[in-house]
Amino acid sequence: MSAAAKLVLGVIVILIGLWLLLPAGIVSEVKPEGGITGMLDWWGPFTTVVMGMIPPFLIVVGILVVWIEAEEMKAPEVPEIEEDFDIESDDEEEEKE
Repeated sequence: MSAAAKLVLGVIVILIGLWLLLPAGIVSEVKPEGGITGMLDWWGPFTTVVMGMIPPFLIVVGILVVWIEAEEMKAPEVPEIEEDFDIESDDEEEEKE
């Protein structure tokens, strides 16, 4: 499958997902309240899932931050190393030998 076809397929999937999340009856021309489209009103369950996922997400992010910072505090400090990358002085030393 070509990249353009995958791009079009991705856009179609995004539009279907957005249409499913659109509350029924808010724009009756796009998604009417009655019939099968009324049964596909997923806005309420979506908001419930999102609201239920926020606390665990915050807990996981907090754990990651604490873990990363604790590892950084345990790690020894790396001293700064000054290196001389002067190519001309290296060439002069080789010529002297």
